[in-house]
Amino acid sequence: MSFTLDPQMKLGYTQLRVLDIQKQTAFYQSLGFQLIEQTTDHAIFGAGSNEPVLILVQENNTIPRPPRTTGLFHFAILVKSKEDLGHVIGNLANRGIRFTGAGDHLYSEAFYLDDPEGNGIEIYHDRPHDEWTIHEDGTIETDTLPVDVQAILDLYDPSRPWTGFPDGTILGHIHLNVSKLDDSLKHLYFDALGFDFKTNFHESAYFISAGGYHHHIALNTWMGVGAPLPPLASSGLMAYSLHLSSLEKLEDLRQNLIKENVLFTDEGEKLVVKDVNGHDMIFGVTK
Repeated sequence: MSFTLDPQMKLGYTQLRVLDIQKQTAFYQSLGFQLIEQTTDHAIFGAGSNEPVLILVQENNTIPRPPRTTGLFHFAILVKSKEDLGHVIGNLANRGIRFTGAGDHLYSEAFYLDDPEGNGIEIYHDRPHDEWTIHEDGTIETDTLPVDVQAILDLYDPSRPWTGFPDGTILGHIHLNVSKLDDSLKHLYFDALGFDFKTNFHESAYFISAGGYHHHIALNTWMGVGAPLPPLASSGLMAYSLHLSSLEKLEDLRQNLIKENVLFTDEGEKLVVKDVNGHDMIFGVTK
């Protein structure tokens, strides 16, 4: 029987290496992220709570991530409802935030933008689960269609106070540019980590998840098949955290990584696994 990752797994935070911590901190505050902690070289943000959802780190000798390399495509912030999406998008539009696009993915409606250093950001809501098209094999239908932007903005209520992202906002998924969708990638994510395959989008992107979600991680080759990894000191994604429901589930994962000969760093109540791009996947337990 194949290993399955804890179906109650939830994502925690995204950690980015940045070139200008002050400029990036100000930008993310303007988006509605709540600043939890700040020093001269890092900033920790929540989104609707004091739970970290974004960490910015500035290091010496960081260089911009070169174009057409692997790395972060976007990290995705999930709000609880379509009304909350209208609240966020309406407020950001009024504040002059520029969006790069929007997409109706059948199970969700999403808006896209970039931070000043080119890191992609998605803000989205999920449609009710019973409106998703789920095939007999468990895969989920998706597409990228135009969003009815006016219908979203019609939900914006100017009298509702703006205090940033509303309660219940979380990190919904991580989307990565990768070099290849090959057997080594499948071994890591499916055999060793136990993610479920949910969608093969146009033979160029895999959408994978735990617990039946449409995707917690997406992996695309849109920078080109064979795209190189960026230099280690490049700006962009450093790590992301994944929260399991119990120490028992973490131990199950530990034993399966050993069985599948996947290297990891054992930190007791945390396991750190390198993803296909060399980023840290930090598995811990929900507090």
